[in-house]
Formats: sequence, C-alpha cells, structure tokens
Amino acid sequence: MARYQKYSDADFARFETSAPAYNQNAARKLAPKPEASPKPPMRLVERKKKTVAQARREMKIGARQAAKILAVSVFLLSMFAVLLYGRLRVDELTREVDAASVQLQEAQDEYTRLNMQLDSEFSLERVETYAQDVLGMTKAEGYQIEHIDLSGEDAVVISGDKTLSESSEGSFVERVLEYLKSE
Repeated sequence: MARYQKYSDADFARFETSAPAYNQNAARKLAPKPEASPKPPMRLVERKKKTVAQARREMKIGARQAAKILAVSVFLLSMFAVLLYGRLRVDELTREVDAASVQLQEAQDEYTRLNMQLDSEFSLERVETYAQDVLGMTKAEGYQIEHIDLSGEDAVVISGDKTLSESSEGSFVERVLEYLKSE
C-alpha cells in the first residue's frame, strides 16, 4: 500500500466513464447535484426610430467608408500589378542573360579551338619544314652571322670618310655649311 501513497488524495473520477454503474455509485448519489441556473426570460428589443437627418448622416459615413475601402483596394491591386510586372520583367531579362551567357561560352570555346588550330599550323617545326622544302632555305652557319657593336659614340659617317659629330660647337646652319665645304 505504501507504493501508491502519493496517489491516495487524487480524484480520478473524471477519468471514469458515464456508464450506468457509475451513476449507481452510492457516493455519487450522496453528492449534491449542481443546480441548473434559470435562463433569463427573452424579451424583444426594439430600435429607436431614426430621423431623416440621422439616416442621411449614416448614409454619408457609409459612402465615405465604401469610397475609402475602394480606394485602398484599387491602390493595393495596382501595387500588386506593378510587382507582378516587375517580376515578369526580371524573369525575361534573366532568360536573355542566360541565353547571352550560353552564346558567350560557345564563342569562347570556338576562340580556344581556333587558337589551338592556329598554333598547330604555325609551329616552329612546320615553319622550318616549309622554309627548307618549299623555299629551299638552310639554317645559318656560324661564319654567316655578323655581330654589330653599338656601344661606341654616336657619329654620322659620310662617304669619303668625312664625319660630323654632335660635339662640334655651332648652330645647325654652321654645321651644314661645314659639310658642304668638305665636299
């Protein structure tokens, strides 16, 4: 019994069914039954008669409210239409961008393919082969190469071993006259 000690004060009557055996319980019969509260008598309420001025005022107020509701409805519908148009336009532009992206990718692929083809056509081996076979050219030998030394002073050499150097003083006209005299 000590096991169920904590549940001894709980009322489990609300979990019992409303079977006839439940209603025949002696403890239930002794408990006082709640009395039904009497319903208040029904009476008819009549409205007061309105005057013509009151009726007109109520009609004006109702018309104003209807106009406000209509204006708000038109505004909301127009905003919805603008939003829907914007979404449709964005969707259309997105499709155009996607189509352009596909075309760009195709063009880039074609460019890469053509560059690879061009590189294969103009390889160094093919140029050498063409020069030797078709044009009859040969590779330059070491004795055919001539090196030019440009590290010296700048000077103009005229036929007959006459030179003009920029270090000579005087104007351009004087230098030209000197050149003419030297011939």
